[in-house]
Amino acid sequence: MKALPKVVGPLLLLCLIWGDVNARIIPLADYPSLRSVGSGVLTWWGIRVYKATLYAPQGEYRPNMPHALEIVYRMDISRERLAKTSLKQIEKIRGHALADRDAVLDKFKAVFCDVSAGDAIVGVHLPGEGARFYCRKDYLGRIDDPELAAAFFNIWLSPVTAKPRLRAVLLGQGQ
Repeated sequence: MKALPKVVGPLLLLCLIWGDVNARIIPLADYPSLRSVGSGVLTWWGIRVYKATLYAPQGEYRPNMPHALEIVYRMDISRERLAKTSLKQIEKIRGHALADRDAVLDKFKAVFCDVSAGDAIVGVHLPGEGARFYCRKDYLGRIDDPELAAAFFNIWLSPVTAKPRLRAVLLGQGQ
C-alpha cells in the first residue's frame, strides 16, 4: 500500500479545524449584520469554564437591538445544571426568587443541551420578542417571553452582573 502524500494530513487537519469553527457559528449566518463585539473567558477557582463572545449589529452592542451570545464550553455540563445556574444568576441580579421557578427551569431545559468540552450554545436575543437557542449546529428552541429572554442575557450584560470583568470584555471595554 502506497503512503498518502505528506500534504493530506495537514489538509485533513485544516478541514477538521475549519469544520469545527464553522459548526459553532452557523446559527449566526441567519443574522449577517452581527459582528463580534468582544469575548472573554469565565473562570471558576482558576478553572476555565467557557469562552463567551458577544455579537451585535456592526459590532456595536445596544440592548434594544438583536444580539447574540456564543458560549464555547471547556468542560462537560448537563442541561439541568445550565438551567439551574441560569435561574440562580437571574434571581441574584433581580434580588429575589422568581415566583414561577419551575416553569422557568422547564423553559431553560427545553432550549439548552448537555454540553461537552468544545460544544457551543448560541443564544440570539431578539428584544421585544424573546430568544432563540442553538447547540452545535442544531436549533434547540426559543423562549417567547421577552422579559425572561432579557433576564437571561442580563446574566452577562447587566451592570450588576456577578462577573463585571467578563461583561467589560464582552462589551469591548477591557480589551
